[in-house]
Amino acid sequence: MNRTLIFIASIVAPTVARAADIGTTYAFTPDLALEGNPAMASLGFPGIIALNIAIVVAVSLMTYYWWRHPVDCKMPSNMDDTWAFASLNYFGAEYPRRTFAYKFMTKFPTNWPLAIQMTGLVLSAILVVGSCMAIFSWFAVHDWHLPWYRKAYFGTHFAFPFLLLLPVFLAVTAMYFKAEHARFRAERNGK
Repeated sequence: MNRTLIFIASIVAPTVARAADIGTTYAFTPDLALEGNPAMASLGFPGIIALNIAIVVAVSLMTYYWWRHPVDCKMPSNMDDTWAFASLNYFGAEYPRRTFAYKFMTKFPTNWPLAIQMTGLVLSAILVVGSCMAIFSWFAVHDWHLPWYRKAYFGTHFAFPFLLLLPVFLAVTAMYFKAEHARFRAERNGK
């Protein structure tokens, strides 16, 4: 997919998704009495809007950095191995897939520009999916009164729907590394 289209989508989609989530929250609870997150309820709507603007701007700046200044990557010894590519460029050394996955979840990167660019794109997707889940939760709990969803949501308090974002995070991160690997291979083969 075209980098410019991805950049535009990574700004427009989270902006629309966050606005829809805030609008849905306001429609269900203008006084925030039903808001499940006490930190958000304490901010009030002006604070929630300001925080969301700051988050969307930060994500937009990270994706702009990816769009305008793609990181120059190195190729691993096995040019076809996406995970060797990811570990070499994220940590500066080639690791087997499982070692890379463990280090990715537990260690800081050595290539911060790459990590910042990846974070912008991953957070963009997380904001969209998380916002859709929050909107669904408002309707499922307070309008449709789905018993199974209410039980899961209130039984785990705020965490239930948002723990589902971990697989989204991992999937989008994998997509990022595969796309960057493909981009760099294409650039290298084109030269």
